[in-house]
Amino acid sequence: MHVTRAAAAMLLPFMLAMPVTTVAQAADPVGDPARGKTVFRSVGDCMRCHGWAADGRSGVHLRAPPGSNLRETALDAEGLAEVIRCGLPGTPMPYHSRQAYDGDGCYGMSLDDFDADDKPKRGKTFGDDDIQNVVAYLQSEVIGLGKPTFEECTAFFENPAAAACNSLR
Repeated sequence: MHVTRAAAAMLLPFMLAMPVTTVAQAADPVGDPARGKTVFRSVGDCMRCHGWAADGRSGVHLRAPPGSNLRETALDAEGLAEVIRCGLPGTPMPYHSRQAYDGDGCYGMSLDDFDADDKPKRGKTFGDDDIQNVVAYLQSEVIGLGKPTFEECTAFFENPAAAACNSLR
């Protein structure tokens, strides 16, 4: 069975229709939020599309497609980990696990299930521990936040004079 871009796009709403994150999940993350922030900022290159504020807008690289607003995600820890691990076929969201699509571990599919030009994109890869660390970071420091603030920006960059924060003054 081969999956075309149109079929993958039809799967997207089902992949995103996960339970809303609860306060208990956000209060007790599995993983290290500080390491997750490092992976988000540099190792995984997540800021390129999601921006420093993880809102899909703030500080996004101009040539990168806008990422989803993770501040407003309804994904729980398992859903977040799956999207980071497997990406979202039919969208620019790449997969980050070295083992993604080996066998049927991603949405019950393997890379052989996709047409050559519709295969999920591979991003910078990292291990399962760092996937959990990014989830912990998102749950403890991102999900549920409102509009980005100057204070939040300078804390993110650990620099009160960060140029990326000037528009928030």
